[in-house]
Amino acid sequence: MTKLWPALSIAAALLSGCAVPPGTTATEPPPSAAARTGAVYWQYMRSTSYEARQPGLGISHRYESRVGWVDVYVYDLKQGQWMPGVDDPRFDEHFKATVEEVRLAGANVYTKVEVGPVSDVRIEEQTLRRVGFRVQQAGTGKRYESFTYLTARNGRLLKYRMSFAAPAPADVDAIAREFIAQNLRSGPDMPRASPPFLNI
Repeated sequence: MTKLWPALSIAAALLSGCAVPPGTTATEPPPSAAARTGAVYWQYMRSTSYEARQPGLGISHRYESRVGWVDVYVYDLKQGQWMPGVDDPRFDEHFKATVEEVRLAGANVYTKVEVGPVSDVRIEEQTLRRVGFRVQQAGTGKRYESFTYLTARNGRLLKYRMSFAAPAPADVDAIAREFIAQNLRSGPDMPRASPPFLNI
């Protein structure tokens, strides 16, 4: 259990970003503030730094669209350089911890959590580990389909958490792949638009 604490300690911060659906979405934002993937426009909303709360938690960037929202997390857990892709010896344990944090959130945030199969996918020459979730929010009863893609890049962990109101679009896998490919090409560390920046 002690080995899981770094991942579990970030659960509240990371889940707070993915558990709350977006308030409004843009129809077609200007190119400087959005990423276009196929017929979906992703509007950059804000960046949040978790370093003040706990060094190693890194930063996240929120994007919203008419089909759902994405949180992009870049962090290292203060564990030094991570080997690229999914090959680092620490990677499997951390991936399992990211799944477990969603399960544990079921007691407070969700009334129901279903975990889908795990697979490795290759996007833009980058290997990412993927898992899907079906969740039902406590209080509202709304159902969402969420997908986590985790990898290591440039020495740090890179996580995409994508959420869609259920049922998710039929082409959700293509939507996810296109967003991740574009984000990897443009650089996930900092969006090109001038960010509203939050420190928590």
